[in-house]
Amino acid sequence: MKRQKGISLIAVAVIMGLLGAAAAFALISMRNERNLFAEGLDKAKAKAVEVAAPVAPAPAPLRKCVINGKTVVSNTECAEQGQVIKIHDTRGIEAPKAPPKPQPETPQGATDRAIEQVTR
Repeated sequence: MKRQKGISLIAVAVIMGLLGAAAAFALISMRNERNLFAEGLDKAKAKAVEVAAPVAPAPAPLRKCVINGKTVVSNTECAEQGQVIKIHDTRGIEAPKAPPKPQPETPQGATDRAIEQVTR
């Protein structure tokens, strides 16, 4: 009995099924105007980075101390000496406010309205 050389019919069916599923997924992605492949890849990368990244220790508070005669603000050089500085978050530079709207003019008389309509 001779056997067929190459891929079996079952393997071809499985490969074509996977290819069809990927094509259907791509069409659904296009219909929703999203790239679901890229979103899935980004999520997988984020999980990999999250798992691989070591847990960072909490940052030390900023301290103000004197080192070699100079006043220094640092979270590493001062160690446990010096005074802890409280940091206040600010809004930074804000955009200028819009100028106030002009006050509505007093009601015009009939003559003024007629002149306004003619000059338009």
